Amino acid sequence: MSHSSNLFAPPRILGYRSLIKPFIMGCALLLIFSSCEQDDAKTPIADPASEYAMYYKILTFLEQKEGKPITQPVLTPRTTYSPLDILDYVEGGMNLQYTDSRLSWASYDVRTDTFTVALSSGYASQQAMEDLFDEIEDTASVHFYGISEPDKFPFLYDATNISNSLSLMTLSVTSRVGKVHRDPTPFGSTDYWHAIYNGKCDNSSSSNSASSKIADALNDYFAPVGCVFFTQIATYNPNDLKNYGWGGINPNDLVSGDFINDFLTFRFYCYDPNELLDTDCDPINDMPCETWDEGYLGVTFDDIECLDPDEMNYYFSSIVSIYSNFLDAHYGKMHCGSDLYSSDDLGISCFGFYDYFWWGSIQFGTPNSCIESSFPTYLPICC
Repeated sequence: MSHSSNLFAPPRILGYRSLIKPFIMGCALLLIFSSCEQDDAKTPIADPASEYAMYYKILTFLEQKEGKPITQPVLTPRTTYSPLDILDYVEGGMNLQYTDSRLSWASYDVRTDTFTVALSSGYASQQAMEDLFDEIEDTASVHFYGISEPDKFPFLYDATNISNSLSLMTLSVTSRVGKVHRDPTPFGSTDYWHAIYNGKCDNSSSSNSASSKIADALNDYFAPVGCVFFTQIATYNPNDLKNYGWGGINPNDLVSGDFINDFLTFRFYCYDPNELLDTDCDPINDMPCETWDEGYLGVTFDDIECLDPDEMNYYFSSIVSIYSNFLDAHYGKMHCGSDLYSSDDLGISCFGFYDYFWWGSIQFGTPNSCIESSFPTYLPICC
């Protein structure tokens, strides 16, 4: 970086004695200002705002683990950790350092690994906790750097307590890595997507289906504003959200029984008497509903397979309402991420009855405010 030279006018020549007093005063003021700046830089916030409590809790653990000066020494570092503490520090530390919840994601690569940590009277020591965190970081690093596809970035880390006793805790950590997604929503005039199979309805090549495109839109819609990381994450599937509307009947459907927006979330079923003896429930090979009597409700499989932009926007807004119903009933929780996909053969019955719907995993967790800093960073290369 180049610096321009500062040009000054020649000073007036003053007597030696006349310069001593201003010089001393100037030095004194300079020392005072310098001392104040250093104090400001070193002095922690005595009582951090409540929304940053978890942030400083996690940050203190990471700084202590790495032997760095503690940013907030008023928060006494822990020396023992309960099973609940362990989950908070694993999820909080991994999500704070390596994920950015302000981005949205697609094309997930998911891996779940199991870990154990020794406990003494139900608590892990500081060293045991640090060793566990190092092991989880290494495993996450192997997962992340083992993905050859470009534009991937960690999306979420979710820790689950499998079991614990007074002497041992077993936990699993799910590492979800996604491809950064920046497509606009809601859906426009060209968004005709296959409801069950991958790709656009004009048969153009694509790895996305309607359900995955809507999941992308949901992740965009619920992305938090500002610096946020998650703890106390729980994973749900559509069955868990039935009480909040998933799979329910659309009360505002104009034409009942045509399987166009009949339900709040996508579902299509059919009965084909010609397939009564068929025990091979492979919809891709059999396409059973193509032979369905077209006079019955006047629909064919092809009518259902392709969702037009209005249907895409309907299912998107419907699922937003379902999530909002869930969040209203779980105060303090926030949507972390959705990964939806077509059922393929999930839920399809043989002997003439076929049921197609969307499945997936949805994460809700506790959002924690954090101060803009150097986070997130890249995972360290392991091994």
